[in-house]
Amino acid sequence: MERPTLVTDATITADDLHGIIWQVWTAYLGTTPAARPAQVPAGRAELTASVCIAGAWLGHVVLRAGLPAAGAIAAAMLELDPAAVKPDDVQDAAGELMNIVTGNVKSLLPQPSHVSLPQVVIGEADVLWPGAEPVCGAAVAWDQHLVTIEVLRGTPSP
Repeated sequence: MERPTLVTDATITADDLHGIIWQVWTAYLGTTPAARPAQVPAGRAELTASVCIAGAWLGHVVLRAGLPAAGAIAAAMLELDPAAVKPDDVQDAAGELMNIVTGNVKSLLPQPSHVSLPQVVIGEADVLWPGAEPVCGAAVAWDQHLVTIEVLRGTPSP
């Protein structure tokens, strides 16, 4: 089997990411997000979810959110009463949301590329990807909730 050639100059744009977010939020969360300029919400993320892309393009798609936003995602995706959402529901929904977003991001990148299983951390986490550089990001607001989604290129340094 021939090893894929790494393409380092291919990229996804902020407009591409905003389009993906709009489609996913509309289809899976039943709401229309109001995209804001890329920014990190004040304070630390209480939930971080990420999926790695490897192959002809290497990188990560990362979502950061507060617990109220993560709970709203779980309630919408799992069709639950917001008061009934449990931590396992939050992890499952965040992981599934990241699978969907990352699959759409991957479709715009050089092939062959593959995605990993999602990694979801509840609680404050210093999750860093040393050696990875930001490609684009978006802060997404809906129903008084805010999350950030960022595409990073590269792999962690050894």
